[in-house]
Amino acid sequence: MEIPLFDDDEALKIERIVLYPYPDLKRIWTRCWLTAVQDVHPNLEFRVYSPDGLEDNSAYLMAVDTQRVETTLHMRHPVPGSTYRVVAELSEGMETDAEVLDRHEFEMVLEFRDAEHNEAGFGIGVDWDSLRSAGESG
Repeated sequence: MEIPLFDDDEALKIERIVLYPYPDLKRIWTRCWLTAVQDVHPNLEFRVYSPDGLEDNSAYLMAVDTQRVETTLHMRHPVPGSTYRVVAELSEGMETDAEVLDRHEFEMVLEFRDAEHNEAGFGIGVDWDSLRSAGESG
């Protein structure tokens, strides 16, 4: 009996993104989950825009070969308590010929959030209320 690990009909996309600012507010712990698609190695880019709309930092991960991706974003000009805009793009191909497969935008307030104590972080695809409730009851 063969158990398939991949769903051939599943589109490559970003399932979940979680960001947690470190206590120093100069670094952002970032984890992203992608759908499991066989023999596909997409690019993943994170861009963080400051409150004035300028790009504060970015990370470009080329030919990702895992379903769960982790990186640390380093803030150039951190302004504690300010709201930043985060853009995550999943693409295939190289540079100008890259095709964007999935894109998400969300806000992140630059303030420490404690993942170890189930505090809500920032991102998409996470039920932060359930996470918080699990921490309160455990």
